Amino acid sequence: MSPHIEPVSWRFNVGGIMRQSQIVSASLLALSMVGGGAIAAQDEALNSQYTQIDEACVQSQLPDEPVYEAVCPGLGGWMVHILSGEHGSASAYARPGNARSEYINAPTRGLFGGFHDVIEWRLDADGAFATIHRYVHYNTPDVVEFYEGIEEPNTLIVTALAAEGGYTVCPVAFVDASVWPDANLIARAVADELARGWDCGNEPVLFNDAMPDVESYFVSLGRKRAG
Repeated sequence: MSPHIEPVSWRFNVGGIMRQSQIVSASLLALSMVGGGAIAAQDEALNSQYTQIDEACVQSQLPDEPVYEAVCPGLGGWMVHILSGEHGSASAYARPGNARSEYINAPTRGLFGGFHDVIEWRLDADGAFATIHRYVHYNTPDVVEFYEGIEEPNTLIVTALAAEGGYTVCPVAFVDASVWPDANLIARAVADELARGWDCGNEPVLFNDAMPDVESYFVSLGRKRAG
């Protein structure tokens, strides 16, 4: 059985991989790079590296289904699986010697959608422990009012690569990046403070106006933020 996947955007190419560079502005990507340097300056053990969903991916069509899978090289031996079809995209991760993870879906925020082609990897001394990957929805004018009134809602998916139970992979949080200029920084803080040792039995945390940062998350648990 194929995993549930979000509605696909008209921006997909024939192979099913979304080229979202025209959607997410260069300024947002620049903010991502600058923000990574800021966090690295605070803690030199943590930093970011970036990979792309591009020509290096191996694409194939699933048998008897109008669904395409792209397997893309990630970082440190990790492989990224992107499943794309007429109902959207989902992502999964695999590492040599470990089974591919379950597919991860962005929360429903639009009629169409797909992944940006840049993946941010958060690393410590032991290697990559989390990824941050942007999902962009697209809404036609007749349905915008049903999806927050936003034409292109953005969600940053924070995924743990070293959660409880070894190389268990699962979503830690969904960060609303539609209107927050510092969404990338929030996603990095989430990755750095929550992803390592994350219990995959927990539901992903939704960071939005009601839960604007990691500190408010700890407050909701009745705990103090470390440091």
